[in-house]
Amino acid sequence: MTLIRTVPTRWAYPLLLLSFLSISGCSTPPEYKIIGKTTNSTTCQVSAALCIESHVFRAVDYEKDEMLITYDSSKPAEVADDILKKYRLRAKRSDSLDSVKTTMITAATNGQDPMDLVAAIKKQEKEVDASTSSFYTTANVGNNDLYPMNMTGVAAARNRTGNSGAGVTIGMIDTPVDMTYNDSLQASIERIDLVAPGDERNRLHGTEVAGVMVSRNPRIGIAPQARLVAISAFSTNPANPDQRRSNSGLVARALEIAMDQGVDVLNLSFAGKSDPLVDKLVQAAVQRGIVVVASAGNEGPGAQPSYPAALPGVVAVTAVDRGEQVFGRANRGDYISLAAPGVGILTTAPRGSFQVSSGTSLATAHVSGVAALLMSANRAQFNPNVLNNTAIDLGRPGRDSDYGYGLVNVERALTSLGAR
Repeated sequence: MTLIRTVPTRWAYPLLLLSFLSISGCSTPPEYKIIGKTTNSTTCQVSAALCIESHVFRAVDYEKDEMLITYDSSKPAEVADDILKKYRLRAKRSDSLDSVKTTMITAATNGQDPMDLVAAIKKQEKEVDASTSSFYTTANVGNNDLYPMNMTGVAAARNRTGNSGAGVTIGMIDTPVDMTYNDSLQASIERIDLVAPGDERNRLHGTEVAGVMVSRNPRIGIAPQARLVAISAFSTNPANPDQRRSNSGLVARALEIAMDQGVDVLNLSFAGKSDPLVDKLVQAAVQRGIVVVASAGNEGPGAQPSYPAALPGVVAVTAVDRGEQVFGRANRGDYISLAAPGVGILTTAPRGSFQVSSGTSLATAHVSGVAALLMSANRAQFNPNVLNNTAIDLGRPGRDSDYGYGLVNVERALTSLGAR
């Protein structure tokens, strides 16, 4: 997830254990740290006299003074206490991730490099695991190209069933949602804040994503009768006021809350790298039967796979315009499941206003809304494969790395479910 106007970022550096989570669009260049020197270059192969010593860098795409210590929740707390003392760490908070039987300690590193600590703890300690608190970012970008909602058959489906998500709970992990003066959102949303609401820019991405899913404005919301649990875990990146960013610890807590809330569909309009703890929790949600929908990412055709979208069982969504052409800034890859409208989307914005935006975040929200609509029509028969099997094939015949199975189609899916 992923919208693009709020500049989402997805980092793809294999040296790092965790990744930034972002609601992404235009990437912000990561900070780097010098970790050594090397003379390993092509010039050395020609002549030793031509060898030039150069620095080796590592991207600092994690919280500089924070790390995560995790251990089996059946073990006593003293296990973590000993590690904290040994490595001169300070516990900032402790969370129980019951869905994966894990206790997570968020610890301050007191000026020590978290990546160095992770390496040392993983090598020397057996009772706990360690990871950096890596970033994820959101993604969206402005656009003025409106197109009709019936591109995926949503309007016709509403007329056909008269049931637009009733009885279904959608969860979303994003920025805070602004419901001020917005009657089309207030009745549908329960907000759980893990971060401060912040200013209007900080609330924009979440408000846009929520609007696509549940706004009661007939031109905007896909499943307006669904209940939305909006968990805010993303806030302004101090180094880039246009970017909304979170980290592994916050996202892990939000995922646990979503499962505790009993959500049926989980919208993740953000992108990052593979992260062991976040990945484990997402997979736990999938195993519980939650329909997990995530953004393919907005880093372009040459980008590495985006997580959590690339995890098995997750519905990875890319964006298309009204001409059914893939969004130019969307990621490509064999992990893409579906395409949905994501270019020039009219949606809600802070203080009761409206916004036109683009990005895979919005396309992801569209698919989450469609899943809620279909579940409300026939919960017993619905599963994510229904979306794949009834999609309109785009691009090369069959599933491809640009469009996945194709453009989601609500009418065909309803027919497949036997809904009248």
